Amino acid sequence: MAETQASSTETRLAFLERLKNITHQIHSAENIDEILIHLKDSIASVFDADRITIYAVDKIRREIYSKYKVGDVPQEIRVPINKQSVAGYVAATGTTISINDAYSDLELLAIFPDLKFDRSWDQKTGYRTKQILAHPVMYEKYLMGVIQLINKKSGGPFSAQDRSGIQEIADVLGLAFYNHQKRAVKYKTKFDYLVHQNIISRAELEKAADEARMRKWDITEVLLKVMKISKQDIGKSLSAFYNVRFVEYEDSYNPPLELLDRLKMKNPFKFMERNGWVTYRQLEGGQLLIICDDPGDPAKVADIQLLVKDGKYELAVGLRDDILRIIGKLSGRAVTVTSGDIDSVLADIEAQNEGGEGEIDDSGMSVGESDSGVVKLVNQIILDAYNRGVSDIHVETYPGKQNTIIRVRIDGDLVEYKQIPANWKKAIIARIKIMSNLNIAEKRLPQDGKIQLKLSANKIIELRVATVPTYGGNEDAVMRILAASEPLPLDKLNLSPRNHQFFLDAVSKPYGIFLVVGPTGSGKTTTLHSVLGHLNTVDTKIWTAEDPVEITQSGMRQVQMQADIDLTFATALRAFLRADPDIIMIGEMRDHETANMGIEASLTGHLVFSTLHTNSAPETITRLIDLGIDPFNFADALLGVLAQRLVRTLCPFCKEKYTPTSEELELLSVEYGKEYWGELNVKPDTLNMCKPKGCEKCNKTGYKGRTGLHEVLVMDMETKRLIQSKALVDDIRASALRHGMRTLKMDGIWKVLKGDTDMEKVRQVCSV
Repeated sequence: MAETQASSTETRLAFLERLKNITHQIHSAENIDEILIHLKDSIASVFDADRITIYAVDKIRREIYSKYKVGDVPQEIRVPINKQSVAGYVAATGTTISINDAYSDLELLAIFPDLKFDRSWDQKTGYRTKQILAHPVMYEKYLMGVIQLINKKSGGPFSAQDRSGIQEIADVLGLAFYNHQKRAVKYKTKFDYLVHQNIISRAELEKAADEARMRKWDITEVLLKVMKISKQDIGKSLSAFYNVRFVEYEDSYNPPLELLDRLKMKNPFKFMERNGWVTYRQLEGGQLLIICDDPGDPAKVADIQLLVKDGKYELAVGLRDDILRIIGKLSGRAVTVTSGDIDSVLADIEAQNEGGEGEIDDSGMSVGESDSGVVKLVNQIILDAYNRGVSDIHVETYPGKQNTIIRVRIDGDLVEYKQIPANWKKAIIARIKIMSNLNIAEKRLPQDGKIQLKLSANKIIELRVATVPTYGGNEDAVMRILAASEPLPLDKLNLSPRNHQFFLDAVSKPYGIFLVVGPTGSGKTTTLHSVLGHLNTVDTKIWTAEDPVEITQSGMRQVQMQADIDLTFATALRAFLRADPDIIMIGEMRDHETANMGIEASLTGHLVFSTLHTNSAPETITRLIDLGIDPFNFADALLGVLAQRLVRTLCPFCKEKYTPTSEELELLSVEYGKEYWGELNVKPDTLNMCKPKGCEKCNKTGYKGRTGLHEVLVMDMETKRLIQSKALVDDIRASALRHGMRTLKMDGIWKVLKGDTDMEKVRQVCSV
């Protein structure tokens, strides 16, 4: 017994000695490639393993990679970071795997249902993989790679000592990989870092340079837009090249105007824009942090030294587009947004422009986007629109000397607001782009962004902005004023008593899916937030994925979608399911993946809400089935569908009551449906309806505001059977009507009889 213990101790000491030696070799390696190619056999011998693969992580491609040599030529193995391979599973989960037989499907199934072992390499070489011990290589909380041992030479399983040893080796590798990545390297070009870090190859970098020359772009644009390199990695590369920090623009950035007092210039915006640098913030030591697109340019550095009054500054590197956005914020905050008169602003513009109505040069701007007149004009347009209850502002530019037309949408109707002199058109569009944090240099492609305009200490107007290139090298801009940040109470939606009860019954279920449908701008988001506000209690966890987040509610966790970093509805939904939700709201079901995941989530005990662009509640069912949704799962999951439209309401200050004729009532009964008309209990002798008149408060239109028309379909056994059999829309509609659903037009007629609106407006938004 004593001899056995002594032998075990000696074996353990020998193992530790080999472990110590290989640790020293790892730390002495010159680079990661030396570890991957040259040291792996030494590491394998420590564990008496027949083979070993050491992977490093490629975060950009979300892969792990290893290297080996064929002759003198290095080759790569790449494995996706997912749960479908052994090494990929370890990288994705951060867990250790010990497998006794890699060919055993049952053993792999016990670890994860989708886990597979790729036998193709064995089949090519005649090798037989049996035991696998795989462990993640971490540095603190960051994945650095994976180490994978294959087959004990003795034929037995990997021991507890092996599992302990691989943990120690992984810790050493994690530190070594981190140090090699962090180690300062003097790069010859701005983007050598990307090649050194295996983010792109040298050939890809040269290809990007060629494409930049061909397109007449900056190479940074090609790397971002074509090669899809992240801004963060480009920033790291610039930081390593210039040996200064990289500073990225943040939407929350709120620059103090006092920064400009540190410069020997009263209005430096144009100068900074032309020269590619900007004052950013004041550091704790009193230094002025200045972001420059090329801190290595002696001329730019000389200008900065000359212009900073006290000479105390720190240079950082940034992307030119970010620098322009910061300049836009600085110049925008230099103008106070106050209530004024658009006509006086236009008069000032015309006075500035006297004698300057010559030939308009469409290749440039007659005025700059930071000129005080442009800033005041755009601010005043937004302020006027907000005060008038406008939902959308359309800035429409035309070629040559044609005036720019501003149109606004009020209660769904588009009307002309003002015309602006033609030679201000490009400056206005550029100003809107700067306020929206868009690329002012990009005029060929559509862009979208967001504006936050501060009116007072407690009031901010938020607008969603889209720019679209139009004929003749012009651009249009459409600004949507986002809804108020507070949700509308459920009882203010103007639901009929029947629809209100159907709606409440459906959304009070503990799990299932409820859909709100209709065209763009029909109030779907408002309705969803009303019901979420009704359900938002202290004991309920609610997650929402929205694009954009228009209405905010305390107690709910709301996530803004960002397609440029692959934060989509489907991605958010996957994350929510791991975040212990009770209720999930998905802003829109745009594709099969999102719809299918939403239904699966509702079948696993969650209450799910979402929207869809369909014309009616019954059509929603057939639309989702056409997307490829399993009709049996869908029938089990669906709680109901609310379709809606917004209809203009009669002005409450001037609408006139009148007694409808018998012919008018007969037509209403036909449109409502003769078989259901009696439920309205219409009494022709005492019935009064309303019609528009027109007054000062409604601009002589007779209409003011909008209300919702609703169609609520709730599930019953007959509707479930129809869904499962993929029935036609007409059959589903007929069944729903028999079970209490009333169409959008029927709800509109009820609101006409109430005096909310008239049939002309109902017919404009409802076909059946």
